[in-house]
Amino acid sequence: MGAFVADRGWETLDAEAWEGPFRVTDMLGLSGLFLSMAFALGGWVLGGRAVIAAPLVLAYAAVPHTVDHYASAWVWWGGAAAAVVWAFVQAGASVRQLRAVRALARRSDTGRTVELDEASLAVVRTAGRRGLYWAWGLSGVAALGCAVTAAVLVTELGKTAEELDSASVSDVLATGAAAAAILAIGQWVHCAWRAIARTAVGQVIWQVPVGPGPVWGLSSPREGQAGMLAFEQARSIPGCSCIEDWRRANPDADAESMEDYGVPAAEYCPVHGIDQINALSPERFIARAAEPWLWDPDAMDLSPTRPEENRPLLVGFAGHAHLGFPARFKNDQVDLDPADSFFLEERTSADNEADDSDWDAPRRPTKGVFDRIDLRPAGLAGDAVRYRHGRAWFDSDTADDSSSGAQA
Repeated sequence: MGAFVADRGWETLDAEAWEGPFRVTDMLGLSGLFLSMAFALGGWVLGGRAVIAAPLVLAYAAVPHTVDHYASAWVWWGGAAAAVVWAFVQAGASVRQLRAVRALARRSDTGRTVELDEASLAVVRTAGRRGLYWAWGLSGVAALGCAVTAAVLVTELGKTAEELDSASVSDVLATGAAAAAILAIGQWVHCAWRAIARTAVGQVIWQVPVGPGPVWGLSSPREGQAGMLAFEQARSIPGCSCIEDWRRANPDADAESMEDYGVPAAEYCPVHGIDQINALSPERFIARAAEPWLWDPDAMDLSPTRPEENRPLLVGFAGHAHLGFPARFKNDQVDLDPADSFFLEERTSADNEADDSDWDAPRRPTKGVFDRIDLRPAGLAGDAVRYRHGRAWFDSDTADDSSSGAQA
């Protein structure tokens, strides 16, 4: 808008896009305008990479406007300078964050080392190469776009707007080539910064809390499983009526959701009902305590005597430069799930302020208690409280401690 006002663009709305023979400067000027408008409308899609792209886009538009002595040249250069300043401000914030994460990693080091299996190592290596593939791919598209633009430009140079029907093709091609080049630069910078961050912090496996943790998208290992059965398990157990009872209670529900997310354990199921829970001897209940169907859906997560077993992990977290890979402790090994990494998003201070920190978890009923069973023999820090008319609740006697890290 500032450039339009500086050039008094309303006075030439009906004029041709260029005057006289078509020049390289004309192509760059039109291309710069197209690219800047596209960036203004859709630059938000780039996320953090927009900080790198903004000064490049504005400088790309400023050069031809300066060569042709447009009054708006100072507007373009001023915008580019402001974008550079903002980029340096963000770079400084990134450096400070990296130092803070590195210091936290050193302070939180438990001295424990854990080996990643070959499959997990392959996931980490593949993810690192994926960013480089994008950088090389965008660079290739930019090079090809420049070559095609140059070939078309040769056929348009020297022609008037009337000869080209007031429409040049090379400026459109140049816009695409410039966009690919700027995206490639942003991707290369991102890859370089991620490599620096991962090297500075080290290959740390972080134990992080689910709620106020550094990223969105993490969940407790048992979140949403209480009171549920896997569909295949419910279907394969003779006498189980959970699937039938669920369909009778939800005749219009989508059956695929049951197959994907599981089946609620039915209260009157001959195999998984409440009577069957209370019929288990304490020893038998302890042996089966990890089975989700035993527990009320509102019951809190089970708290192992080894807290790390109930916490999500982040492998290689190094700040916003690299959010890491979600993982779990499983049989004293780190089990990494590559699919979950696509759902991770950085958690900002504004996100933390927006959280409803006053929310209280549901509390177990105080009446109708059938018995209490000490679950410490099962490696769980608390008791199971069974009820005459409901599923069991977990009564924990431990508090969640602070997050820590282990070296991979």
